Amino acid sequence: MTLKEETLTNRLILYRPKGEHLSAVYEIHADPRTNVFNPRGAIDEVGEASAMLAHWQSEWEEKQWGYWTIALNTAPDRIIGVGGISSRPRFGGHDLVERLHRQQAANLYFRLRPEVWGSGYANEMANAALNLAFQQIGLQAVLGLTRETNTSSRRALERLGMTMVETGSPDHELGAQVVYAIDAATYSKQTS
Repeated sequence: MTLKEETLTNRLILYRPKGEHLSAVYEIHADPRTNVFNPRGAIDEVGEASAMLAHWQSEWEEKQWGYWTIALNTAPDRIIGVGGISSRPRFGGHDLVERLHRQQAANLYFRLRPEVWGSGYANEMANAALNLAFQQIGLQAVLGLTRETNTSSRRALERLGMTMVETGSPDHELGAQVVYAIDAATYSKQTS
């Protein structure tokens, strides 16, 4: 399967990550506001963003899908976020990666610039990611990880039809990690 260099939704352009997106990836992941619920906190070096971008590009090379960089179709040169699905997320732990492989699943991820929060762009991108996962790739499930205290992300995952399937033990001041999931059959019922 060969996917396009970019995917269009109603309002967004979802790009296969490119080297020219490095500064935007850094800005988004270095912003403390986008990392309030991230136990690792904001990144503090461009090198970390470069490693993230290289990791995403390598998944695209291997699988022809992965995380996108996101722009508005009215401003195609300004990256407003990162998101999509990955079978080998850079963070989340070895257990998550093993689980994704075992379940023929992917991890749903999104992180957008604060100035576009509340616009529905994460939902629009995530719907394109679910369509990709189930209609084009043929995955069996998509998982979403967040913290129990991150009510905005939890609501976003629930709006996508995902249900909470697991809660970890409280391992951080941000509370336990929670896992949401949607399977191919549930997605098919929702979209028919």
